[in-house]
Amino acid sequence: MNTLGFFSCALVLSGIAACTTMPVLDAPPASDFSPLSIPDRTFAAEDRVIAHYVPAPTAKESKDEVRITREIGRDGTGSGTHIILVTAEGYADDSVSGEQWRIVLDDVGSDYRVVEAGVRYQRARGANSGWSKSPCP
Repeated sequence: MNTLGFFSCALVLSGIAACTTMPVLDAPPASDFSPLSIPDRTFAAEDRVIAHYVPAPTAKESKDEVRITREIGRDGTGSGTHIILVTAEGYADDSVSGEQWRIVLDDVGSDYRVVEAGVRYQRARGANSGWSKSPCP
């Protein structure tokens, strides 16, 4: 399946492309995330953008029951053409049980440019549990 702008297209048996509009991703607002630096470069694929921001699990984390999900959709805020939301949950940590990255992209020819990026943490304990811009103190 190819992604071209806002459309995902698949060839059907008759040789005619069947296209559907990529849905708007209902992501939390940028104000819920701590800003991350924006690289001064483009990326050839969304996976490379994700690899730039989301660290590979360490040996310890790979033994945990960490679940990673990613969602990609159109950006409904007008900041970019589409948005990526990556969530990692299940950390075996007594203070932070997960992280979430929000990355907004613009199309630059056949590449992508990051226009906005942020991270937030899922606090695991106390009165401050839930999503926060910073990990537990």
